[in-house]
Amino acid sequence: MILIDLTHNNVNPLYHQVISEIKRLIDNGVLKPGEKLPSTRSFAAQLGVNRATVYKAYEELWALGYIESSPGSYSIVRDRVTLAEIPEKSTKNLINWDLAANKKLINIEKLLSESFTEAANANEINFLSLYPDPKLYPVEEFQKCFYSVLRKHGRDLLGYGDIKGYYPLREFIANYLRKHGIQVTTSQILITNGIQNGLELILKYLVHSDKKILIEKPSYSSALPLFHYYNDNVIEIPMSSDGIDLIALKKIADKENIAFLYTMPNFQNPTGITTSQDHREKLIEICELYKIPIVEDGFEEEMKYFGKNILPIKSIDKHNIVLYMGTFSKVLFPGLRIGWIAADEKCIQDMSLLKKIGETSGNCFDQGVINQFCREGYYDKQIKRIQRVYKKRMMIALKELREHCPLDLIDYYKPNGGYTIWFELKNNPISESKLVTLLRKNGVVVSKGSNFSFSKLNKLSFRISIAHCDELKIAEGIHKIISVIKSIN
Repeated sequence: MILIDLTHNNVNPLYHQVISEIKRLIDNGVLKPGEKLPSTRSFAAQLGVNRATVYKAYEELWALGYIESSPGSYSIVRDRVTLAEIPEKSTKNLINWDLAANKKLINIEKLLSESFTEAANANEINFLSLYPDPKLYPVEEFQKCFYSVLRKHGRDLLGYGDIKGYYPLREFIANYLRKHGIQVTTSQILITNGIQNGLELILKYLVHSDKKILIEKPSYSSALPLFHYYNDNVIEIPMSSDGIDLIALKKIADKENIAFLYTMPNFQNPTGITTSQDHREKLIEICELYKIPIVEDGFEEEMKYFGKNILPIKSIDKHNIVLYMGTFSKVLFPGLRIGWIAADEKCIQDMSLLKKIGETSGNCFDQGVINQFCREGYYDKQIKRIQRVYKKRMMIALKELREHCPLDLIDYYKPNGGYTIWFELKNNPISESKLVTLLRKNGVVVSKGSNFSFSKLNKLSFRISIAHCDELKIAEGIHKIISVIKSIN
């Protein structure tokens, strides 16, 4: 008889407790290989639990490799393979991996360590995270679509698929982009594993020889290590309140060989700036003149709260020089790595070849589920939901800043959408690291301004994101920021 003790009032499910106890007995050698376990009926009666509880525990133990089981017979303890012991670390490797590795990794490690601050803990106000609040994830709707697609199309979608992506989803994206004034066909869409993967494909495609990459200053922190790895020749162009400095852009274009310009015209990360229609027209005019491809990052295209809608740069692209990137991550789930590139058909064909040699096939099943999710109307429903929630959060943030921010000490940009607000101190009373540390001591975690630029910024800056905070936390956090700013001046 196997004697184990179960706690019926424990938050740990009973079948989990059965699994843990039997694993412990097997691991400690109390139950030997080949020894029979009680039948599910008799064991359930002995433990005073439902037979299904024991059955579920046995199934899990079988999946974990602890027991053998077959219909109509007893479950027995499995003779498990003994795991190889980990040898003591050799004092000297045959290969010196520091010498063998790409030398650019040294700088990449430094960039990553500086860009990704330690995560906020539960007691701190988290102004770091730029992905949606998990409380807003449409899990139930996604689950319905998951099981529906698995049941109807599982055998087809669990195999290799079109490297360009699941055709019905590409078709949906093409139709969806037309609502934003972007005239593309399904053949002009490439599904990617999120925007980061799309950006890497573009780098592989367009960066070669001595060509330079143009980026905004400041820019997307996660893109900087990627740019650095593929090309040391990155030129930063300052941002004004209306977007990238067009005069500086033209001067650089006059003398440099440019691979592409990377820009975020809507709710730019980190500044939150949205460029005007006039600015977009002038920008594409300059790029057409110098034949510079534009990589337009539309990562938060749907997150508009205030002001008039301005169509993407891609919508006024008459000569196919714009490669438009989008993603489902900022509206749905960041862990579901599905984004896209909309571009000239030749670009899509070439990047598909690059994608093919690195990935063989995309995740067709996830793409099938997202397609079902979108076509059931859940995507539009989720957009309306997050717009409603985040508009309230942003309104609270801007209200608190409007009423309490000491404008003689600090400037901030007022975004029309998105998650971020960018702050610049009017003088530099302390170092950036001391400011961030002081804010953290007061229970607020923000992103350092230096995370968003290769070169030094002109002013002491930092970014907050409202993605993970409710209205009360946002108000409290901003009050604490203002208190700290006043205390150091």
